[in-house]
Amino acid sequence: MTGEPRTNLLDDPVVPVVSPPGEVFTLSRWFARLSVESALPELNAFLTALLGPYFVPAAGADPDAVTVSVRCVPELPGTRGDLEAVPRSPQLWLDEDGPRMVVLEHLSDTMVTLRDMEEDSDPVLISVHRGERAVRLDIAEDTPRARRGVVRLVAFLLSAQLHSGGVPVLHGSAVARDGKAVAVFGASSSGKSTLAFLASTLAGWDFVSDDTLLAWETSPGGPLALSGAPRRLGIGVGALVGHPARERFETHPLRRYGDSPLGSLPTPSTHSWSREGRVRIYCDIDEFTAITGTRCAQHAEPAGIVLPVADPHMSGWTVEADTSGTAAPELEPTSGRGLRYFVDYLGILAPRPFDAQARARVLEGVRQLPRVRVRYGPDVNKDFPRFWDEVTGALGLGAGVGEGASC
Repeated sequence: MTGEPRTNLLDDPVVPVVSPPGEVFTLSRWFARLSVESALPELNAFLTALLGPYFVPAAGADPDAVTVSVRCVPELPGTRGDLEAVPRSPQLWLDEDGPRMVVLEHLSDTMVTLRDMEEDSDPVLISVHRGERAVRLDIAEDTPRARRGVVRLVAFLLSAQLHSGGVPVLHGSAVARDGKAVAVFGASSSGKSTLAFLASTLAGWDFVSDDTLLAWETSPGGPLALSGAPRRLGIGVGALVGHPARERFETHPLRRYGDSPLGSLPTPSTHSWSREGRVRIYCDIDEFTAITGTRCAQHAEPAGIVLPVADPHMSGWTVEADTSGTAAPELEPTSGRGLRYFVDYLGILAPRPFDAQARARVLEGVRQLPRVRVRYGPDVNKDFPRFWDEVTGALGLGAGVGEGASC
């Protein structure tokens, strides 16, 4: 593979093709919809395990949705050696799309791309006919590594539909209880993921997201909703100090690590709370719930915002209501490379009208939510339910959050 035109790749039209045993199902969320036709057995169950908390699965096809057909093609072109031989020009190599994608051919209404291999997935050949609103995903062999690539691309196609319609993407985590969400916004290493992890596993709240949030109106001018986005969870080892689920994280097989247990986790120092010294483990949402017993909330109405600072040199915590009314940069929507999983750089999807007015109302609604600023140290793990009671109490949500999750 040298970057020269390969017209033979387009000889097989991109049309929905299902070879027995086949499945037809739809994944949707608000106006984002994909109708999946799969020749791979039990792909529905696999996708639902990883995407179910974020996108609703349903049996059957949706005639108004983009169709994605998934096939196994043993002679699939593309190996790591082939990828390394492709000239990395702006026309052929797209870094913005999260997993890098090599464009093999790109005509007016047709494209063929090859997704670069991630550490835990194999290449997927993506063939698109825009006029037919059809996407075909071909893998060389039906293995967990290859299915991982399919999951990433399906999640990308769904998330990109939401963003293209005007849904803001926010850099934050969230947990929920009784339909009300507490969102946590801040820069990297501020403690967003840690607070969502501890609140959902030690304080009995439902998990929404650990890093990325989508916000929208449930009806024009109506209440807001927050939902997570399908990404792997990153859990800092500092959050597992003294945690009842620590041993299960060490012994549970995880896909990110070749379906093998991690073994003994390092004992973190205060340095591990800094950006440079942070050590994280990664798991999918179904692995997270299996290990911790945590419940997930598909979406919830935002009721308050936490702006945290994780201080490795601090003992205890402080909670202070933010009544300044000033703008908080942490609440601005994600931009730049932070949108690489949400922007259809390849032009796969048909354009959708962008609802700028709804987007503006959503962002203003988020900015008007009650806010608290918290600073906490590593020992917050020891008494987290009391800490979280103080935080939610300062937001006017009341204290006492139940019996906690079943870790």
